[in-house]
Amino acid sequence: MIKTKFRFYLERQQPLVLSSHLPAKAYGGTFFVTIPCHDEPNLLDSLRSLADCTPPSSEVTIIVVVNSSDQASGEVVFRNNETILSVLEWWDNQPRPFFQLCLLEASSLPSKWAGVGWARKIAMDEAVRLLDISGRNEGILIAFDADSLVTRNYFTAIETAFSDNPRYNFVTLNFSHPVDDPTLSPSLREGIILYELYLRYLKNAMQWCGYSHAMHTIGSSFAVKATAYVKQGGMNRRQAGEDFHFLHKIVLLGDYGVIREATVYPAARISHRVPFGTGAALKKWEEGDKELYSVYTLRTFETLQPLFCDPGYFFSTQWNEWRDFFGRLDPRLQDYITTTGTPERLNELKNNCSDISTFMKRFYHLVNAFWIIQYLNQCETSEGGKGSLIEESVNLLAALKVETSGEMSPRKLLEIFRKLDLTCNC
Repeated sequence: MIKTKFRFYLERQQPLVLSSHLPAKAYGGTFFVTIPCHDEPNLLDSLRSLADCTPPSSEVTIIVVVNSSDQASGEVVFRNNETILSVLEWWDNQPRPFFQLCLLEASSLPSKWAGVGWARKIAMDEAVRLLDISGRNEGILIAFDADSLVTRNYFTAIETAFSDNPRYNFVTLNFSHPVDDPTLSPSLREGIILYELYLRYLKNAMQWCGYSHAMHTIGSSFAVKATAYVKQGGMNRRQAGEDFHFLHKIVLLGDYGVIREATVYPAARISHRVPFGTGAALKKWEEGDKELYSVYTLRTFETLQPLFCDPGYFFSTQWNEWRDFFGRLDPRLQDYITTTGTPERLNELKNNCSDISTFMKRFYHLVNAFWIIQYLNQCETSEGGKGSLIEESVNLLAALKVETSGEMSPRKLLEIFRKLDLTCNC
């Protein structure tokens, strides 16, 4: 029997014993919504939101992985069991939606790795397994969360994006935290506004400074081709930030897009489940930490512009000419480039590329989002490295020639950045 690319990938993964409360059937479907679920009270709301969507022409399977670690408290285990029972009752006592539901339980995962990344990986790997069994050579793995809602055109927008753009390896979707939810306390509403504003400032500032792969990396708001997923080694097992690491790894394949027509609504609530991210940021905020008011300054991003304005320069010139170029950079960037051995790595890259086109593509394998964030973090402690989120957001909008008027509150700024992300050609 000839092994498929999916089979080769699956044979390299760690085998797990899972409890299957609602096993998925192997069939010809191609859409798989993957949902990690840990100590999650709102899963049914998310499933109902998906069920209310306009069905795509492709068949859909929802894969939920209810998970816990071997160090989970009795309360967490109990609530996970309650979640499973509530889903089974819902599935048995309502008209079946257009999708198939696969409900898996991954309990007592080793605490060293247990978390959202591993649970997301389990769900996505299960989708790959179903594709392999059914003999399909392609599928779409959709990342979602157990506390998110969507607009009704969610599936049709994803389907259209991939059918109209067959070269796409993945897409990200527009997102919007429910900042006007009347159930939010004033403090929590302020916190989630600042958090989303920070995310949108960061993405747009990275794009403004010239980085080619600036994008939002929200775990509930992307979809990837199964072939691209396995080609890049699948999802990681990180306990937080798995979405950022996965997308900035898979972006190196090139060819991706942004869906602006449909929107995902991630929850705006405190969470103890992850060490950082939305829930963790809001938890710190509610405990009195006001870090959400600060951000990397636009000036720090500006120091990166000379590096990104012409990456081909490093291919077209000789090593001894680079010294003058690096010497004209901001001293903080000079130090960072030196300590990370970036010139030596660029020279090695140049020697391994036959043409400038290949070099420019691989340049971003080296000077990537991880490289940038590490530099920004290093600048935080230096003078002018960190500033007010409000002031820096206004500065960025001015640099982007976006008109503003009057006093800019976080809420007003957020709306401007939301519109910017919906209209920009990026």
